[in-house]
Amino acid sequence: MSTPSARRVIRLFPDYSRDWPLWENSTSTWDVGYTTTPAMYGLSDALTGAIGEWNTLWESQFDPFDGWKSDSAREAWREAGVEIAKRPQAEVAEFADVQYEPWPLGGDGD
Repeated sequence: MSTPSARRVIRLFPDYSRDWPLWENSTSTWDVGYTTTPAMYGLSDALTGAIGEWNTLWESQFDPFDGWKSDSAREAWREAGVEIAKRPQAEVAEFADVQYEPWPLGGDGD
């Protein structure tokens, strides 16, 4: 009898100098490294574009020392993130779960 493979968990959060805010802890079943890309999950072009725009917005509007350039930038990024976080789950439901971690907001992003 074979052991069932562990379900993958794709983490969604931004980090400095990364093109994609996608991460995954490797397991004995899935050795993917830590930093991942939309192509590794077969994400649609539309979702890939939305994730890229969301990450670009964060990089242009959030500074690690000074924080958000404005409350409106923070809110725009928060709103976009809540919507984007819902979308990957539908595309990877067969093999993974998505964990949204919008750390620059200081909570779960809602």
